[in-house]
Amino acid sequence: MDTKVRFGMRLKAIRKSKKLTQQELADRMERSVDAVSNLERGKSLPNFETVELLCRALNVPLKTLFDFDDVKLSLRKTQLLEELQTIARELSEHDLDLAVEQVRAIKNRAVRK
Repeated sequence: MDTKVRFGMRLKAIRKSKKLTQQELADRMERSVDAVSNLERGKSLPNFETVELLCRALNVPLKTLFDFDDVKLSLRKTQLLEELQTIARELSEHDLDLAVEQVRAIKNRAVRK
């Protein structure tokens, strides 16, 4: 699949997980709704400035925009992963260690079933 199309699918999934319309995202970026639409439909790739604006407008790290493997995830799973990442950023290092241990325990339990 073409990089432009994969980026567009990823952008759309993130935007929807944030419950934003194309117009709302465009307003946050101070870009046109046509520009957002063209990105989501895989008609164009963003330049560095636009990537930075997208990250800020969506409140996501750069990596999230280009994590194309997540395109296959359900909308709900994408939302949960975004929430988990947001929460994790606010934790102390000690609390983050505890959280990772708990998630590993849940994963190991699921593997054994």
